[in-house]
Amino acid sequence: MRKILLLVLLIAIIIAGLSAGPALVNYDGYFLIVLESGTFQLSIFGLIFSMVVLFISLWLLLILTKKLLRILAGSQDWLFSFSRRRKQKAFTLGLISLAEANYIEAKKSLVRIKDEDFDGLNLLALAEAEAQLDNKSAAREYWFQASTVSKTKLAATMCLIRDDLANENSKQALTNINQLSDKLKRNPSVIKLWARALEQDRNYSELKANLPGWKKALGDEYDYWLLQASKGQFAEIASREGANMLKQKWQELPRASRKEPGQRAAYAKQLIDQKMYVDAEQVLVEGQKSGPIPVLYNLFRELKNPNPTSAIKQLEKWLKSDDDNVDLLSTLGELALNSGDELLAEKALSKAVKLAGERRDVLLLAKIKEAQKDNVNALELYKQTIG
Repeated sequence: MRKILLLVLLIAIIIAGLSAGPALVNYDGYFLIVLESGTFQLSIFGLIFSMVVLFISLWLLLILTKKLLRILAGSQDWLFSFSRRRKQKAFTLGLISLAEANYIEAKKSLVRIKDEDFDGLNLLALAEAEAQLDNKSAAREYWFQASTVSKTKLAATMCLIRDDLANENSKQALTNINQLSDKLKRNPSVIKLWARALEQDRNYSELKANLPGWKKALGDEYDYWLLQASKGQFAEIASREGANMLKQKWQELPRASRKEPGQRAAYAKQLIDQKMYVDAEQVLVEGQKSGPIPVLYNLFRELKNPNPTSAIKQLEKWLKSDDDNVDLLSTLGELALNSGDELLAEKALSKAVKLAGERRDVLLLAKIKEAQKDNVNALELYKQTIG
């Protein structure tokens, strides 16, 4: 619309000029301009012509100025683009060198862009290079810087926590965890590190209190952490208040807690450590009335009471329906050997070795043969463990 109006105005001026032009040329009137340097006289036509030329000149100058500014701005953009390309190249080369385990070259490339905005990824990569070069303080500094960037906050904080745990600095690890938002604390990877930190800090009460809410996040690791937390708690009770108080605390637990395999295994393990083998055997047998539970029946291996009848009967019952179960055979063999029943131990371990040949079972069977003065077979079994 604007262009149309300008076109109409231009046509109107041309028509007016054609109509009034001859009259103005022949018009006797004039304009007198007086300056310090002298006077100038212009006819009306000359004045109008001069104004038109001045207007066109100013208009062209304005256009040229805009074009020049655009060219300069374009040059500036090109220079900045060139700089960005150099930074991107350094970032790419740094990551490639890191993947190739060329940590010195990775550091050289990445340190050039440590102050640039790559959403914190450059800082994480640089920290990894420093860590691999065993520059732990520099690595921690870059992890800390990356933890202040929203997109890399979780990853960088987890790196700091892992480093704290590797250096057995559980207090600092827990401090770093507590600085995370509630949302980030619910991340399964953070929860697993949190459990490790609490265990390392020997804070078994807090670990155990958190486990119900962490069950989904821990998945298959839940039973392990329940076992660790319970073992820690029971060990504290036993060392502080004695075995009798340990048994009392166990009975005071809710029935549902006592049925948890991890909880029961932890209690049985503590009884074994207190050399209360008969009590431990009873706990383990009662916890497996519905069928074998590996975390429980494997503790039969540590029983050293002279007559573990209940445990042996339970294992033999399970083997009747699963006579090729190597783990059950191995457990029965070690339990029998610990109780002095070498005949049963040899029978169970021989079958286990024939089925799987696990090194542990071969060594136990060799020990039996050696005790029987069967040195030839004992030596042959020991040779199997060397290869």
